[in-house]
Amino acid sequence: MKGEIHIGNFYIQKNRYDMKLNVKMEGTFSGKDDEEFVRAFTEEIKTLPVSEYDIEVDCSELNVSIPLPEHLHLLESNIHRFQKTGFKKILFIVQKSFSKSNCAFIENAKKTPIPQFQLIEI
Repeated sequence: MKGEIHIGNFYIQKNRYDMKLNVKMEGTFSGKDDEEFVRAFTEEIKTLPVSEYDIEVDCSELNVSIPLPEHLHLLESNIHRFQKTGFKKILFIVQKSFSKSNCAFIENAKKTPIPQFQLIEI
């Protein structure tokens, strides 16, 4: 998108000792930021035996004041992306303030039929 501002950051780190992929997403994500995240994530897992790994996704510092549909789409698409990738366990961390303002998303996430999915509100 022309003139789009993106100030979202993400960090991806393999922890071979704990068999965990740590992901941190923070700031305000634009479509471009999300595309960059997907590219980096895809590259990072190419050599990773994902079925042996857990993934911990810390979204506690995502800016929750961005437009609701865009924010929900980012989180929902990532939950499904991680599920399809085949991680042993998916741990998703969000702020309680996000939970209060996005009750439907939280309720749906808690009911997600992904046996290895866990949502933590801090």
